[in-house]
Amino acid sequence: VAEFVFLVEQYLMSLDMCVEVLPRFVQIELNGVYSFSNLMEHVETFRSEADKAGKNHILIVARAVEGKMTESEKFFVGTRIAEVFGARLKTAVIMAPGNITKMGEMAAINRGARLFITESESEAIEWLEKPSVAVQT
Repeated sequence: VAEFVFLVEQYLMSLDMCVEVLPRFVQIELNGVYSFSNLMEHVETFRSEADKAGKNHILIVARAVEGKMTESEKFFVGTRIAEVFGARLKTAVIMAPGNITKMGEMAAINRGARLFITESESEAIEWLEKPSVAVQT
């Protein structure tokens, strides 16, 4: 019975997403209860929303998401973002204070993604709007 209750709770936990296309980027606001599998599934949706809007910049506002990510989950989400977004999508994520360790950001950047995670909306928007420096090899 306990296992069944756990599975039902996992199914009911989900992130709600509100998408707004702004002049310079797509803003995706997340609300609800965090689950690793749900967030991993949403990574493709984030890219799809940017593609539909014809934008290469995404602002993800995740301050209201309930729950904590483990360090390994941050690593795997960062890796997935790099796989799905590549270097084309420049993405800033605003998280609640006390939840940032940079593990996901570093995992993504080390795999070629352009990702910035912060608690500050103004920092996130400033970073998104700043021209990227071309990487020379």
